[in-house]
Amino acid sequence: SSGINAEWPLRPGDTDVCIAACKALAALVADSSAREELLKTNALGSLVSILKESSNKEVLRKAAWTIGISVANEEMAKELNKNGALRVLMDMCTNDIQGVSNLAVVALEKLLHYDLAAKYWHMGTLSQTDVVKDGFYDTGAHKPGDDFKPIKLLLDRKVDNKRAVLYVSSIGADPEPADMKSEASTTGSTTNVKTGRGTAKGKKPHKAEEKKEEVPEPEPPKEQKDTGKPRVDSSLREYIEEATSAVGPLPTQAEQIAALSVYVSNQMGGPVTSIAALSYDLHIAQIKADLKTNVIPIGFIKRGIFYHRALLFKVLADRVGVPASLVRGEYNRAWNEVTLVEGGKSKHYLVDLMWEPGQLLEVGSHGAGVYKKL
Repeated sequence: SSGINAEWPLRPGDTDVCIAACKALAALVADSSAREELLKTNALGSLVSILKESSNKEVLRKAAWTIGISVANEEMAKELNKNGALRVLMDMCTNDIQGVSNLAVVALEKLLHYDLAAKYWHMGTLSQTDVVKDGFYDTGAHKPGDDFKPIKLLLDRKVDNKRAVLYVSSIGADPEPADMKSEASTTGSTTNVKTGRGTAKGKKPHKAEEKKEEVPEPEPPKEQKDTGKPRVDSSLREYIEEATSAVGPLPTQAEQIAALSVYVSNQMGGPVTSIAALSYDLHIAQIKADLKTNVIPIGFIKRGIFYHRALLFKVLADRVGVPASLVRGEYNRAWNEVTLVEGGKSKHYLVDLMWEPGQLLEVGSHGAGVYKKL
């Protein structure tokens, strides 16, 4: 593996050379140490370039097959995506060349399996078995002709009025200064997680939970040295610790879901009677200005709507061990769906995090439809 050429100066017109190189690369990725060496070279970038520029059927087939083989872990997937593999494979999936589109579909599925940020961008849904980890980010739904962008590129962009990029990091890449404490310790609700109530029948939560606590004006984040990486999210760390200790021990999954939904709502401004009254857009704009970036750690948001709350619920549910999906809708809508076994049958519910947190709305019901669209 130490002899891997760092440049791989392949020209798409060299058919035999390209095919031989693809075969050699496919053999190398089977070895873990060789994969580590490959990540230090431009080999994967050259492989993607072959797909972009070649018009030879056999070269395209072999390159698509090799990408499918190369997606052996999360690091390889992200490196391929950084070099534009996602867009190329998406285009190739509609290719009329026999054998090419099928191989592209397989490669694309593997790529998305290991890069959940790309999967959510492309498909708009994460399943109950997709576990959101640190490093995940939500850029919003992809638009025709748009490319999936690496987090570094998004961090380098000037602050604008477009939708903020939501970032997940419960650890943080750099030590946190002693004076930079979680905003959650001075703002937002301190509601006991265990007070969550709710039923799978769509009943309202207990009256004690309907009262919305007063949420103080969030303080601007303190200054932190610019490291070229997303900010440390100590709030999310606290959320995970609290949810794990308080929600995890609850005896039934239904109780866990209800308690977690109330907890998430309270961290994001509480039950909502009017989105306009929540003033979430001004709150988000202020955070972007304070951080000097469009990339916002999810724990920094104290006034959130559907898609902010749904992502936080998914992150915490994955940590607690509650199976939950994440689904993107239109017009800034997103929601979580869960499955409960009742009377020996599986029933699917949408989790209300906005209007009556703790309530479960059966998928397909009128209430669930209203939550998704109105």
